[in-house]
Amino acid sequence: MAVLQLGSVEIQPLLDAPVLMDPHRFMPQHASRILEEFGHQADARGLFTMAVTCYLVRSAGKTILIDTGLGSRRRPGFPVGRLDGALADAGVAPGDIDLVVHTHLHIDHVGWNTVDRQGGAREVFFPRAEFVIQRAEWDYWMQPERMHEPGNEHLVECVEPLRHTGRIRFVEGEDAIDEHLVFVPTPGHTPGHVAIGIVDGPERGIIIGDASHHPMQLLHPDWSPAFDVDPVLSAKTRDALFDRVIAEGRTLLAGHWPFPGIGRLVRRDGVRVFEPLG
Repeated sequence: MAVLQLGSVEIQPLLDAPVLMDPHRFMPQHASRILEEFGHQADARGLFTMAVTCYLVRSAGKTILIDTGLGSRRRPGFPVGRLDGALADAGVAPGDIDLVVHTHLHIDHVGWNTVDRQGGAREVFFPRAEFVIQRAEWDYWMQPERMHEPGNEHLVECVEPLRHTGRIRFVEGEDAIDEHLVFVPTPGHTPGHVAIGIVDGPERGIIIGDASHHPMQLLHPDWSPAFDVDPVLSAKTRDALFDRVIAEGRTLLAGHWPFPGIGRLVRRDGVRVFEPLG
């Protein structure tokens, strides 16, 4: 899918990296049931296709990037992102981005905020962009003791360098981004996790961030990943979000579902079903 049009809002999915999900690591409490029920979707190793997808949004005269993927650094257990190439393929330079909007501050959503240059200098990759971050998310992750925990190196490398740039806009709850885009609180995966609602006239969509990682959660919203800060809350959030998407007829944009992860949710015989677009 090249571009999704919702009223005057244009949305282009950009693949930062394809990834494979090992249910024994990702959802260890549910791994046996996942393989029993959905094993036909896995490869010969029992791994499931997922993606790290960012969204290029053109809205109200601005060029907006929703999340920035894994980044260019080599990290154990992660592929190197190629968002830079995906942007170039879309004809967009880093300097064209007006806003970077974060659904949350996990490693695969902030990676391209900065890049390492020769000599070890760390540079913000989007030279003009304002970074829009939920205050609750920042306050949770950017505490010194949490920021320096093993596994949180990305906070030091990709988020901390923004602190003194004067280019962070902190927001709270359901603040509007512009006349068409609004934050939708979806806590549980992280304390300040948000989705991005899109409305222009009768057209509605929602970019769900990590409120869901795989379509199997349509049937089992209680299957929460091991990386959820509050798995009980994230399950409730996910269940309610799916119902809202159906009730409001929103186009769903799910950045970790197999690329491009864009479609409609409907009920068939009482069961939630994903109908992909494109």
